[in-house]
Amino acid sequence: MTSIRQLNAQKVTVLRGIADKKNSISSLEEKISRLQTAATRLTASISALESTQQAIENLTVDLGRWRGEEKSEFEENYSDYQESTRAYLSKTENAKDAIDQDIKRYEAQMATSTTSLMNLESSLASIEWQIRQADMEGVR
Repeated sequence: MTSIRQLNAQKVTVLRGIADKKNSISSLEEKISRLQTAATRLTASISALESTQQAIENLTVDLGRWRGEEKSEFEENYSDYQESTRAYLSKTENAKDAIDQDIKRYEAQMATSTTSLMNLESSLASIEWQIRQADMEGVR
């Protein structure tokens, strides 16, 4: 039979593990919360960018008012502006996707940590029961 001293040492180790897991879970919850806030803001930004892009793509320009080099320069600048807007929207969507992936990864880590915490709490209950039994039996 395991001595009370050994059981108490195990208990201390398990209690440390529980504290570490709780800190880890708390940290993950904070990360997830911050990322969800960022994702919500990016979703709003993406909607606004899509509206802006639509306005740019659907802009009606009377090309009859432009002549020669001015017309060519305008068309080139307008095309560059359209492409820049598309690229910015694409990068923003990619950032949102990356954040969504991070959220899923942290949620999976949190689920694993929560399971680990439950196992540690179960171990603690078992060790405390063994300590009580050893106390009742007078084992040192």
